[in-house]
Amino acid sequence: MDDVRLLAIRSGQTPHLLMRQLPEVATPGSWPHEQHEGLARNWACHACVAARTGRDDWKVEIWVISGHHHLCVKHRRWTRTHHGHYMANFAGAVDGQFNLNRAPEIIHAQRRLHRLFRQRTPRRVLAAYLECVEFWRELAKHGYAVNRTERLLDLIAPDEPIAHRSYAKREAALLPDLVEVLGLYTSPVWRHRALGNSRDVQLFHQEFERRLPPERQLRTTAIPWFRSEATLVAERINERTDEQERQLLRVASAAPSTPEWWPPLIMRRLLRRTPSCGR
Repeated sequence: MDDVRLLAIRSGQTPHLLMRQLPEVATPGSWPHEQHEGLARNWACHACVAARTGRDDWKVEIWVISGHHHLCVKHRRWTRTHHGHYMANFAGAVDGQFNLNRAPEIIHAQRRLHRLFRQRTPRRVLAAYLECVEFWRELAKHGYAVNRTERLLDLIAPDEPIAHRSYAKREAALLPDLVEVLGLYTSPVWRHRALGNSRDVQLFHQEFERRLPPERQLRTTAIPWFRSEATLVAERINERTDEQERQLLRVASAAPSTPEWWPPLIMRRLLRRTPSCGR
């Protein structure tokens, strides 16, 4: 059977409905296509798999929206897999997944990230997420919020030496501050001020330091980099958003009947009506 019929059996939907709402499954070639760069492979939450299948030794691989799903809020378990550490760090079913009960700030950050995707256009949030990740990682190297990060690492892994803490745990410790940066740059008002005159830029930096107070003064050489990079990030976010809008217009002009929905979100809507045995 072809991919459309297999997906129809798995999801409980008719092939006609799938081809109408998901034209990608009816086109030749591997899915996802190039325009869906926000998709990534990941392991499903081990507790969710055990609850739905009754097996605790199964590894279930899923597609997720990169930058949207970092952890399982229901079981408070970190599940995100970094693409460069996929096979190296995930040899077993539960390797790389850890409990976050001691760090509720990370759980709240994931809930706020879900709200950002619901309140704003998902493709614009994804465009801002990619730029904010790189910007905050570079800023964290200068020790901007080193105390907050170390405190969360101590809560996540209190008994592990600093040198043995995994990459995933460091990513989890950075998530609350990263979501705060993302919330600032996805706001059209503050992003416009970051690109405005000197007075608007000054107000943007004051708001940035209010939401994310620095815990260590930047060095003299890092101060001009920080001020210029904060504006460049807003410019690159606008460029990414404009490019995605142009891609959507090209897709809509090529297939006028194609709905202007983000395909992963359509899949999520379909799975809501799917029986548990087919998920």
